[in-house]
Amino acid sequence: MMMNRKRLGRVMAVVAVLLAVFFLLSSIILGLGMTTSYNLLDLFGNRSQPQQSQGPSPQDAIEEAEKDLENSPKDPDAITDLAALYYQNGQYEDAAKVLQDGRKEAPKNAEIPALLGAVYQQQAAGVEPKEQKELYAKAGDSFAAAAESNPQDEDLYAQAGQSYDQAGETAEAIQYYNGYLDREPKGQDSEAIKERISALLAGGEETTGGGS
Repeated sequence: MMMNRKRLGRVMAVVAVLLAVFFLLSSIILGLGMTTSYNLLDLFGNRSQPQQSQGPSPQDAIEEAEKDLENSPKDPDAITDLAALYYQNGQYEDAAKVLQDGRKEAPKNAEIPALLGAVYQQQAAGVEPKEQKELYAKAGDSFAAAAESNPQDEDLYAQAGQSYDQAGETAEAIQYYNGYLDREPKGQDSEAIKERISALLAGGEETTGGGS
């Protein structure tokens, strides 16, 4: 059975970005006293399990997506398809490399840096603090680039703010948190973000770190 690459790309990449929103914004809430957090890979795995017996194996899907990208190296769909499959398979370094190269091929595409930010966030889990902060900073840069390409998407600003917050880059965190509030002043996460900004300005709270 041939994989529908276009359909896979739209579903996988969009889901990755949405899951990143849940993970990152839950971390904001977590820092303010809530206890819920999300694991992106677990959610991907749970989502994909029912389909495994009906579709191609993960490795078959990856090999087909690799061929697609080789044939169309500038196609954003091909880039995000392969990166999302690597991501789902736990191959974060491979996913990051595909997306880093993809940013050069499609510099105005917002989905590629947004997914790259989610990959950096996942890579940051369980590494040493110094490397963790570096990865969070890279995630912030990636989400910021996505926000620049798609400035109407308030969630990208929240993601960038949260990543910079986790990296300990307070000025950038506040800038992008405010970018979220400019676009969504009464959103469901607005109050939590306002409280986080106040805490950062007061200097009395550590950054939220990498989750549970």
